[in-house]
Amino acid sequence: MTKLYKICTKCGSKVDADYNFCPNCKSQSFKSQPTARRTKSPTNLKESLLYWNYDGGIVLSKAKMGGILTFLFFFIAGLFSPSPAGMFIFALIIAGIVYVLGFALHKIKGAPSEATIEYNDYGLLTDLFHLFFFWQNKNTGEFVPSKTKIISFLIFVIFALLCAVSYGPATFAVVILFGLVFETPAFLIGCGIHKLTNPNPTNNKKPIPPKKEPEKVKEVKRFNILNRKPKAEEEKPSRFKEYENQIGELKTEFEAKDKVVRDLIEKRFEPPQITYTRFISLVDKSAEIFNREAEASLNIINLASEDSPKIDKELSTKIGIMESIIDKIEDLTNELVLSMDSSDDEDADGLMADMENLIGSVKDYSE
Repeated sequence: MTKLYKICTKCGSKVDADYNFCPNCKSQSFKSQPTARRTKSPTNLKESLLYWNYDGGIVLSKAKMGGILTFLFFFIAGLFSPSPAGMFIFALIIAGIVYVLGFALHKIKGAPSEATIEYNDYGLLTDLFHLFFFWQNKNTGEFVPSKTKIISFLIFVIFALLCAVSYGPATFAVVILFGLVFETPAFLIGCGIHKLTNPNPTNNKKPIPPKKEPEKVKEVKRFNILNRKPKAEEEKPSRFKEYENQIGELKTEFEAKDKVVRDLIEKRFEPPQITYTRFISLVDKSAEIFNREAEASLNIINLASEDSPKIDKELSTKIGIMESIIDKIEDLTNELVLSMDSSDDEDADGLMADMENLIGSVKDYSE
């Protein structure tokens, strides 16, 4: 049975449907997973005019956007011409040519990757913002701000404004064309450099995964995986070493905080009080989940033959869960310290409810 998930609207990560928070950015705002795969037929006028439809989702169409913007440009320019009707027909012809060329390129390139389709359709305004100011990694679906697009847009605005100020009553078409003359070369140069140097950019905090080995080499590794000896430390991918060190630091931090919070609970609520039992039970469950995620992460590191975006994402998710548990333990510690001389347990009860929600959201993660 396919596991349900939802998309974090802040960072775009795929999150298990049972989670109440995003392990990567801690956001609680999500976009739901479609309940069924889309068909290729358009579902509404917006999708028909602006999007390509694929089995599984929709993606904003550059060809359609180009045709519509071209038509609007010549149509508005035609309003200031002696023959608006003639310019209207001319606008339709030019827009049609732009669309046909874009459609041909779309067919040559073929369908986008599954990740590209999956991380789209956030609403028209957000999709346009991504189109004009971001590059999208086709392997992970991640959106990364594009310096080329941002600089090109600023060049267009600056020179369009200079034209409008210098020529005063200049027509709409002249102002736009003047801006495009200076913007287009800058964009094409930047786009060329981007395609040659880093066609699939990633967030600076997440290094680009290493290239995969040839298929024959991978087959040999799979054949010998049961008989191979554990990798020497120096042979592990650098990302695995980073994760292993991070997990070790988190385990040390959790053990220290776990001991402190247990001591405080015993001082604040003497057994066999019900409150004491509830708090200790929550801390026990937190420790169980933390250790389970830490052990599972180390198993992945020890057994994986190479780094990959899927493994990187899985390890990041598990580390995010461990960090969240540590944060809640620390919050509980602070609350207990502040309420040592108080008989009002209302704040402590609220924090206990938060911990129960956290545990409930991740208890079935790896099962």
